[in-house]
Amino acid sequence: MELRDLFALIAIAETGSLSAASRRLGLTQPAITTSLQRLERAAGARLVSRHSRGANITEEGLYVLQKARDIAHEMGQIALVNDKLAQAPAGEVHLGLPTTVAGGLIPELIPMLHRRYPRIRLHVIEAMSGVLKEQLQLGRIDLAVLFDSAPLAGLRCTPLLTEAIFLLLPADHPCAARAGIDLSQLASLALVLPSRANSIRLHLEQACTSQGLSLSVLADVDSLPGLLGLVRKGYCTVLPKYLAKREIDAGHLAAVPIANPALDWTLHLATRRDATRPRANMAVAECLYEACDALVKSGDWEAQISRQT
Repeated sequence: MELRDLFALIAIAETGSLSAASRRLGLTQPAITTSLQRLERAAGARLVSRHSRGANITEEGLYVLQKARDIAHEMGQIALVNDKLAQAPAGEVHLGLPTTVAGGLIPELIPMLHRRYPRIRLHVIEAMSGVLKEQLQLGRIDLAVLFDSAPLAGLRCTPLLTEAIFLLLPADHPCAARAGIDLSQLASLALVLPSRANSIRLHLEQACTSQGLSLSVLADVDSLPGLLGLVRKGYCTVLPKYLAKREIDAGHLAAVPIANPALDWTLHLATRRDATRPRANMAVAECLYEACDALVKSGDWEAQISRQT
């Protein structure tokens, strides 16, 4: 028995004769007869009664006919699914995330992407912004979240969020209760900061230079867990407070706004213009936008949405 035999039986039942069934299916009448005979041998019963005016389905044939229609329906559903999958974005996408956002963004992004685009396999690379920018330009990753990104050849940068940068320090530090701290006062504190390859350090030093100030840096620490661990031990650093929010809310750490001038920065999604899987890249970007929006609207991420919608 073959699938075409079942479709032949359905055509005979719906057209009322073998000749009409052959025309519908674009087959010769002998081919329809062969299919019917093969089906009857497999069923061990006579399925069609032929007469001068055409053909009728027998009682045994009605049972086989119903099963044939069920199978035809399932085949149609499989075809629809295959068409949908063929149109869905698929492939591997390499996404670079800076350490200051990766830990909070990944748990929101991955489940959303998996639900919507199960054929996309996402590889997340966590690194400093300078490293991510280089990897993106070299074509080793497909898109990345970067801070205050200037126009770069071969890249398209879309603003995502703007967030403030804070002085993070222990809750019992003498400066912890301040409503704000001037940049000149900040420059007088002993700080632990990321190295100059990090966007936070560059942004902070540029602000100080414009004010004729210089920072007092005790150590360069290119590790977010390391920086937060040092703050717990009594040191001060400058970071967005996104990933320290739980400890701040619990009263273990304090976040003091930087004033005169206030410091903030903008996150951008940078994508390669020559991407080899643009539909998959666009799908990841869509989920990334929505994940950021959801985190801001829920209050988990204190930031302002910068992207035009």
